[in-house]
Amino acid sequence: MAIQKTEAIVLGATKLRETSLITTFLTRDFGKIKAISKGVRQEGSFLTPLYEPFSHVQIVFYEKTRSDIHFLSESAMLCFFPGIRADFEKISWASFLLELTETVLPLEEKNEALFELLLLVLHCMEGASVSPFVSIFEVKLLWGSGLFPSLGSCLRCSRTDFETAYLNVEDGGIFCEHCRDSHRIFYPVPKGLIRTIHFFAENDFSKCLTLKLSPENEAELHRLTYQWIRGRFDRDLSTMRFLREVSLF
Repeated sequence: MAIQKTEAIVLGATKLRETSLITTFLTRDFGKIKAISKGVRQEGSFLTPLYEPFSHVQIVFYEKTRSDIHFLSESAMLCFFPGIRADFEKISWASFLLELTETVLPLEEKNEALFELLLLVLHCMEGASVSPFVSIFEVKLLWGSGLFPSLGSCLRCSRTDFETAYLNVEDGGIFCEHCRDSHRIFYPVPKGLIRTIHFFAENDFSKCLTLKLSPENEAELHRLTYQWIRGRFDRDLSTMRFLREVSLF
């Protein structure tokens, strides 16, 4: 087994036996990985914060070649993000970002740009309000992973001159009013939201921050992401459902 060292963001953890965890990390050098941490749930253990969601840590792990679950040997805290943890709205949205990331990214596929983006967004949320960092990350994560629906033109007639398009998850793109079938499920996507999505996808983070995003557009983007993930991955994002229940968008 090779010994590897890398920076990581904790995406989540599940209990294993009485004192151990299987932790999911987004790492700088190896993409999303899972690793067993033994003995970290013992009463009074000072190691527990190292496995809390969105902790930024340095880890050393034994890379198993015949398994996708590795063995964690060391972990050291780099940033605990106390400002996020102390704020209900921030911790709720940060939890959504982690679940979205864990859902979308495959295991062990390096994507340093997305690691840096998530880390940057967490640092931004640590010292400022949530908006518009979550929206920018949503678009860049899905776009950068090649998973965003086709929003350029109607899949059937190629029209672009519409005020509202209609997304069909199964087909992976939009239809105009004239081409959508009444018996299929479609989600309306306003033209303004399509422009916003393309702006976020095509520009760097600092330029994205110059775009003033209305609360209505933000809510529409979150709903679009939720429906898209449910359709493509057959998975309900529990954090998004919670955000809606507590009226955070």
